[in-house]
Amino acid sequence: MIRSVIIEDEKNSAERLRLLLERDHFAEVEVLAWLKTMDEAVTFLTGHEVDLVFLDVEIQDRTAFELLEKLPKIDFKIIFTTAHQEYALKAIKVSALDYLLKPIDAEELAEALGKVGKKSVQDEKKAILSLLQDWNPLRKLPEKLALPSVNGIEYVPISELIRCQADVNYTHFFLKDGRKITVAKTLKEFENQLRDHDFFRVHNSHLINLREVRFYHKGKGGTLQLQDGSEIEVASRRKEELMEALGKI
Repeated sequence: MIRSVIIEDEKNSAERLRLLLERDHFAEVEVLAWLKTMDEAVTFLTGHEVDLVFLDVEIQDRTAFELLEKLPKIDFKIIFTTAHQEYALKAIKVSALDYLLKPIDAEELAEALGKVGKKSVQDEKKAILSLLQDWNPLRKLPEKLALPSVNGIEYVPISELIRCQADVNYTHFFLKDGRKITVAKTLKEFENQLRDHDFFRVHNSHLINLREVRFYHKGKGGTLQLQDGSEIEVASRRKEELMEALGKI
């Protein structure tokens, strides 16, 4: 009998998985516990012997990778579960670990359990350690950018930013709702924060959201037309790198 636990903060997802296991795999899989938080999971896994963990990639505002790093040892197999998190799935696939997309399908669950049965704990441990070595880029990226002003700090959803323009020691932020916010910081300070959100420095004075590009006009460096109608010049030395970055969006 496989001793398993479900680590999942969504009640409906946890109940569906438990139902499928009890209905279709009651003779081979026993569900010892449903754990809703990272603290519960760490406490249970360090105090009980478990063969298999159904582990949600995102637990509340934390990640499964953070949980695994907190454990003193990993001597169980894992089937990750997720509803999206493409950035994590890519790494999981590379590490040859198993995963299930939510809502979980009965046939896919059976297939995943079949694969788990063929793996040794040692091979699984190596795959998990390999995943954890590269987990840093998998951290959930911040969704908002803090823009300080004389009146306080405005937290702007990064997805609402179209472009950022340098103005000596100031930076102007242009938003989808038509607003312009000016901050007394250099563009360089924000470039590092926005790089992983598909923002690209096309010119010394401009950092643009690649997802807001509507059209590229050819030229020495060329010009980008953005969704808000603005046209931004591209430095010739950045042209090749820009086209490569756009090709990945």
